[in-house]
This record gives sequence, C-alpha cells and structure tokens, in this order.
Amino acid sequence: MIESILLLIIPLGGILMSRPVRFGIVGCGVISRWHADSIESIDNAKLIGATDPNTDALHSFIQDYGIKGFATLEEMLKSDEVNAISICTPSGLHAPQAILAANYGVNVIVEKPMAITLREIDEIIRACEKSGIKFSVISQLRFSETVQRVRQAVKEKEIGDVMLCDLYMKYYRSPDYYASSSWRGTWDMDGGGALMNQGIHGIDVLQYIMGPVKSIFGQIRTLTHAIEGEDTATAILEFQNGALGVIEGTTSVYPGYSRRIEIHGDQGSIILEEDNIIEWKTVDGDNVEHIASSSEFNSASDPTAIGKKGHIKQINDFVNAILEDRQPLLDQYDGKIPVEIILGIYESSKSNKKVLLC
Repeated sequence: MIESILLLIIPLGGILMSRPVRFGIVGCGVISRWHADSIESIDNAKLIGATDPNTDALHSFIQDYGIKGFATLEEMLKSDEVNAISICTPSGLHAPQAILAANYGVNVIVEKPMAITLREIDEIIRACEKSGIKFSVISQLRFSETVQRVRQAVKEKEIGDVMLCDLYMKYYRSPDYYASSSWRGTWDMDGGGALMNQGIHGIDVLQYIMGPVKSIFGQIRTLTHAIEGEDTATAILEFQNGALGVIEGTTSVYPGYSRRIEIHGDQGSIILEEDNIIEWKTVDGDNVEHIASSSEFNSASDPTAIGKKGHIKQINDFVNAILEDRQPLLDQYDGKIPVEIILGIYESSKSNKKVLLC
C-alpha cells in the first residue's frame, strides 16, 4: 500500500473524509482473519487495531497483524483512530456493538446475521439513520459474477416465467464443532441453528435472485446435535412473483453436500451449486457458455473452506461507499430480509401455521 495515500483528503457531501478508511476489528475469532486479510488487500483501507475480551486471542491477533490492541470496543471508538469497524463476534452481540459504533459516528460492516431479532435490527436501522453512518452485512455470495448473472436471467425472463425455486443446504457439522464454542446453536447468542448460522447466505441469495417471499410454512427440528436451535429444517415458500419453492437446511447429514439452488421456468432451468452454474437449459438448447466450474465456497462440512475473494469484493464496496458518500451495495435494509425469512420459518414451526411476510 502506498503510504502517501494516508495524507490524501477528499471532500464528500460537505464532510472531509481521509484515505484510507481506518478499520478496527471487533472479535478475534476464526472469521476475523478473513476481514483482516481483506482489509489489508484493499488500497484505500488500513487495519489499525482490534479488540476482544479474550486476551489470548487478542494478543495473538495483534501480534500476527502488527496492529494495536484495545481493551474494549468503547475504548476503540473513543480513540478516534478508526472510522470503520468490522464486527466478527457471536451473533447475539452484533446489535449492541453496531448501535454503539453508530452512536459514535463510526461506520460498520458486520458478519451475518445482522442481528438475531427484528427488534434489534430495527434499532440498528434507526441508529444508522440518526448518525448517517454507512452500514453493511456480509453476504459475499451476492458479489459472485455467476449469482449476478443468474439474477439477471430471472429478471429478464431468459428462462420464461419462473414457477419453482428450491434451496438445498445439506451440511454436516460435527459434535466437536458445537462443543468448541458455548454460543453455537443457542437461541440467545446464535439466534437459532442450521438456518440462522449456516443457512442465511443461501436464503439471502435465494431471495436476491427471486425477489420478495410472500409467505412461508416451515418446520424445524433438533434431531441429532445437543444444541438449543434447529439442526434440521424445511419450509414451503410462495414468492411475490407467484413462484413456489422449498428450503431444506441441516447440519446433520454426513458427509455434507454443496449448497444447491434449482430455478425452473416454463422456458428453461438453471441449477447452481455454491456459485457454480452446473446446468443452464432452455427450449433453445444448452447454454454451455454460462457454465462455471470453479468456486471459492465449499463449506458443506468445513465452515472455514471458503476463499477471501467474496469478502474482498464486499469490503472494497463498503470502503468505496464511505469514500464516495453513497449506500453500500448491501446495506442495513438488505440485511434485514434474510433474517425476517428465517424468523418467519421459526414462527411458522412454532404455531404450525403459514406466516405472511408481504
């Protein structure tokens, strides 16, 4: 990174914003290194420091990256050394930490989910609107070129009117995975199980491609793992555009299989595995030029088996949104949608009734 960019000041919307955007990382667990490495790869971003109540994790992290350690998030925010934070903590902490940062006027990018209740999400939205900060929720699959291409195909009816869109997330997580962190699979800190933690990326992509979900009938169960939340879930969806679909999500099936989205129209079908297009057939024949055969996502049985390209793209967009004084391509309003769908499935399972979303 060229050091001279540290001195460049540009006017935006009447506010002076310095380059690079100066980041602090909140939480030094596994996913924090995806954020740190992504930040360090972006020219207009600089990693300043980190905070974590686990002093061993914090010390290891700041040593590895040569950055400053802060005892608390509030100490980081009060220091004026950062103007953006990456929140990489357990899901139940996302809301209070994001709201605190917004109150200090510090921009926020947070790992999924945005928060685990709609009340918390609405509080984050109000805090962002009041402070005017930029806010984004990690959903890096939206930045995949193949996902973008499939979304375009659906919007432009390249496969005709879509009638079915199905999402299958048949993952495996070992008992050791849940035992390694006391918050995983709990309602208070994880917000649920296989859907809220592992399944939220697929659910976000599903609705991103297809548009709003109108209604849901869902069932969740805890069949294998010793956790509070669900390890197995199914749902029947009706989309606002009239299409129907299903969601299957689990962390219990060995050995685990790649995420799969099947989209079927009256003029053709598209099938995605992760962000690979493995089939694209229309009444005019196979569209082999659209077939993709490589992906950085392969977390069916290993949650760390993802590349950093998606994080880099999304964090780079977040940085540019700050510098250009615009909304990120995925903001707080987008972040609410997949959580609303998941909570609708939970509510439907509890009441054994269909839940209307729009």
